[in-house]
Amino acid sequence: MWIPTKTKKYGVAIYNWKGDTRFGLPLEIGETVQILEESSGWYRGFSTKNRSIKGIFPQSYIHLKPCKVDNEGLFESVVPLEDSVVREVTLVLREWGDIWKKLYVQREQYKFETVGKVMRDLLEWRRQLVSGTLTQDQTRELKMKIIAKIDWGNR
Repeated sequence: MWIPTKTKKYGVAIYNWKGDTRFGLPLEIGETVQILEESSGWYRGFSTKNRSIKGIFPQSYIHLKPCKVDNEGLFESVVPLEDSVVREVTLVLREWGDIWKKLYVQREQYKFETVGKVMRDLLEWRRQLVSGTLTQDQTRELKMKIIAKIDWGNR
C-alpha cells in the first residue's frame, strides 16, 4: 500500500541503481529525486532530470535532504534548502565531470589533468562548506574562492 509522503520529499541517490524491477526508476549516484509516496522499503517518485518518468526505487539508496514544499498551483514542487554555493558547486561538478570524461577519451592529457585538479579542489572546498566547521569569515572567503574558480573554469 503506497502512502503519500509528507516530509520525505527530496533526496539524492547514494548508489547507482539499474531499476531492474517492474516500474523501477534507474538512478545514478548524485542524481536528485522528488519523492511522492513510500511503501515498505521503497519510494515512488521521479528524477529531477526528467520529471515525466515516474518509478520506484529502494529507500536505502536515497539520502534525504531538507527542502521546502510548495503546494501552490497545479503541481507540488520541492526546493532544496542547502546553501546556494554548495548547490552550484554540485551542479558544476556534474557538468564538468562529463567534460572531464570527454577529455580523457580524446587523450587531451594537459586539459584532463587541469580540469581534474580544479574539480578535486572544488570537491574539497564543498566538503569544507558542508561540514559547518568554518567561521563566518572563513565561509565567506571560501565561497568567494569557489565562485572565482567556477568563473575561471567556465571561461
